[in-house]
Amino acid sequence: MKLVYEEKHHKPWLLFIPSYFKVYEDRIEAYFWPYKHVTPISEIEEIKIVERIPWYVGWGLRIDPFKKKIYFAIHHGRSVEIKRRNGYWKSIILSVKNPEEFASIIKKYQNNQGKMRQQDFFKE
Repeated sequence: MKLVYEEKHHKPWLLFIPSYFKVYEDRIEAYFWPYKHVTPISEIEEIKIVERIPWYVGWGLRIDPFKKKIYFAIHHGRSVEIKRRNGYWKSIILSVKNPEEFASIIKKYQNNQGKMRQQDFFKE
């Protein structure tokens, strides 16, 4: 599928630790060395903007196994939270540079997939 959004992070403290967020037409990839997480857009239940990532989460790749959350924390400002229908991680928090734009791109492709599923249903 086609890549529609890409964001790479180049922070001084991330000099030797690569990280990026990519949105394809059918999935979202979040990478913070050494872990890559892929979320199919069809599995997204809700996407919302959170005002801040709590200070105690820290920076980098963080997990909260009790709440089944995974944080890709590049900064502690406004971020995007993706809630999933399936999978172990029920909530993925991505600290993207422009959360509104990121969320709108995902919603656009989420709506497109919903329309395609309806067309497939009525074809049969």
